[in-house]
Amino acid sequence: MTISPISSSSGFVSLDAFTQAAAGGREVYADIAGERLQVMATGSLPNGRSVAWIAPNVDTASMFVDTLARTFGTGVGTAVARELDLVSAPGKPLSSRTVTLAVDMAREAGQALGGVDFVTQLAFSAKASGAEFERTASALGISGSLDAAQRQTIDDAMQRRFDEAATSGNSPVPPSVAQSWLSEILNSRLA
Repeated sequence: MTISPISSSSGFVSLDAFTQAAAGGREVYADIAGERLQVMATGSLPNGRSVAWIAPNVDTASMFVDTLARTFGTGVGTAVARELDLVSAPGKPLSSRTVTLAVDMAREAGQALGGVDFVTQLAFSAKASGAEFERTASALGISGSLDAAQRQTIDDAMQRRFDEAATSGNSPVPPSVAQSWLSEILNSRLA
């Protein structure tokens, strides 16, 4: 099945477009505004044989890997691409099985990494009085002086940083990084 046309001028294809195309059980091609092989020039070899230089077709595999990275984070997208040997192959389709397997792998990896980050987030949670939060706040001399609204604001700021890390492929977040984030957030609240 062909994913056509791509509605975004950036060339980004949504994950849903790939999974819907793969649901048909056939090969998946991306088609950007009807782009096909185009003859760029013709010529002859010394033996008189005619040759043509053509522009390559759309690289469906690279577009799919880009979609995985944008959807699940760079780290997950790269790992899935490496595991399934998804390499640049202009003009060649992806099998629906490969698309389905890659999406399943990326979802599982994302859930596993999210679980690791959940434990770290809990340890650094102001609202839950996580052990690492209490240790960091005590070191800054502000342990018991925060009300519920302030604690929620701190957790919200930490959540944004965890989300950014996941999106950029920097998940799971090491506790030392989470501790430095929390210190910065707490220091900015004190200033």
